[in-house]
Amino acid sequence: MIRVLHVIDHLGLGGAQSAVLDLVRNRDTSQVDCEVAAMHGRGPFAEAIEKAGIRVHSLSVKRWPPSYLGSFVRLIRRERYDILHFHLQGANWIAKPLAAALGYGVRISHDHASGDIRFRGMRSLLPDALAHFGSDRIIAVSPGVKDFLMRWEAIAPDLISVVSNGIDTEVFQPPTSEQRLKARKALGIPPHAFVVGTMGRLAPEKNFRLLVILAKKLPELRFLIAGEGPERHSLEGLIRSADIGDRVRLLGQVDDRAGFYTALDAFVLPSLFEGLPMALLEAMASGLPCVCSNLPDIFTALRGGKDGLLCCPEEPESFVSAISQIIHNKQLACFFGNAARQRCLAAFSASTSAATMEGIYRAELLFARRQGH
Repeated sequence: MIRVLHVIDHLGLGGAQSAVLDLVRNRDTSQVDCEVAAMHGRGPFAEAIEKAGIRVHSLSVKRWPPSYLGSFVRLIRRERYDILHFHLQGANWIAKPLAAALGYGVRISHDHASGDIRFRGMRSLLPDALAHFGSDRIIAVSPGVKDFLMRWEAIAPDLISVVSNGIDTEVFQPPTSEQRLKARKALGIPPHAFVVGTMGRLAPEKNFRLLVILAKKLPELRFLIAGEGPERHSLEGLIRSADIGDRVRLLGQVDDRAGFYTALDAFVLPSLFEGLPMALLEAMASGLPCVCSNLPDIFTALRGGKDGLLCCPEEPESFVSAISQIIHNKQLACFFGNAARQRCLAAFSASTSAATMEGIYRAELLFARRQGH
């Protein structure tokens, strides 16, 4: 039995948190025993992970003061995990070097971020590269992220493995008409309204301001935005000033992610930067036609537009045109919804991603034992 501790900054809403949940929930329970440590706080994903029978450790109540450092050291000394698997910057920049200095476990770094230097910024390169010295293996969520790590952080290609994010396609699947009506009733949405939705952190890189523009140009539509983040206040102001609060709703943190997609007719993702977004994969698994920014990893996920519509994030009219096609051509909407679902089943299955990760765990443990560690 391989003992794995996933270490992550927090368990609030986020794509990395979704990826961790799907990894631990779809593990081979006869081969891998998992626990999860949040550096600070808990959040909705803590409850979801615990419901899957996984133990969750909250290493500190708040981010500051950093009492999680002592808690982390005590935990790994006591439990002696085989694998320490780190997610997000705080875990990789702070907890991983600490584990490396103490010589504990095989250390795996999971890079969930966009492979775009404009998003990451030059200031992150040095601490990222230095932190990678403590990694036995680096997981990139897409070929684009792997290319970034090799080009900008000078990471050797044989140290990086590409493991795509995976979705539990039993949890996320196309709803019945009855399920859709029930989801809409719970949200107070008319049964026959055309509803477009998105999910993610309310941050500048997600470009959710574009949805306010779309709501003005497409007055017959309803828009749902799930998530929290620093741009919430400004988005509320834009919605209020445009007087579209009856058609554009900020839902905040949504615990039932699968239920959220059930209420939608289409999914839109107007991001300026992305890696391989979990929200997109969840929408695809839910059988929704997807209208997304034409970014490298999204382009690959949607096979260049074969499984969804690609638009320029700086051009609202391209999104207006794509959504209009979905609204007025039910056959096209059905085609893209089915294509997205089949693409997800073929390429982004959580069980496949978990099995691939478990193969990496075994290989790294075998290598470490041969080296006498």
